[in-house]
Amino acid sequence: MIHSRMYFEELYRNNNDPWGYDYHWYEARKRQICLALLTRPHYQKVLEVGCSNGHLSVHLAQRAAQLLCLDVSDYAVQLASQRLQAFEHVVVENRKIPEEYLVQKFDLILISEVAYYLSEAELHQFIEKLKHSLNVDGEILCCHWRHEIKDFELNAQQVHQSFQQHFPFHHYLSLNDPDFMVDLWTVNSSSLAQQEELR
Repeated sequence: MIHSRMYFEELYRNNNDPWGYDYHWYEARKRQICLALLTRPHYQKVLEVGCSNGHLSVHLAQRAAQLLCLDVSDYAVQLASQRLQAFEHVVVENRKIPEEYLVQKFDLILISEVAYYLSEAELHQFIEKLKHSLNVDGEILCCHWRHEIKDFELNAQQVHQSFQQHFPFHHYLSLNDPDFMVDLWTVNSSSLAQQEELR
């Protein structure tokens, strides 16, 4: 298996937008879907794991009082920092998960298309840390590309199955697009309508 930090540094060294976030409708649509699935319009403290060059981060910044963005690539962190420089409440840091993941309490953790770049052992270490990373009404949203991830050990199905098997949280919803899958876990087991006493 190749080393993920070197892999991503090489990607960004040759291309500031290696997945075409700037111009693919697929990427814009996926962002809109993930944002629409969140249960609240605004969060106090948000963590984005795998922020890349900051496209999704801009939207999260508008829904967070504090936003911490992490990426394993120093190139990506520089790009995201430039994109997010107008947001004083956003911090972008170069960290490799799980070993450089520091357990803190968040109201929302978003993990988008990054967990299958871990080894199986790293994924389980990450899950153990995530178990202790949510506030009392917190939630975790995970989104991953369903197709083959060449040269890496895991795929989307394996990642989401591991989350489902080991998370102590309530599995709130799943969405299965032909190209990507999304799962949302919440600490609170009540539905949004129940929380707002709509029924």
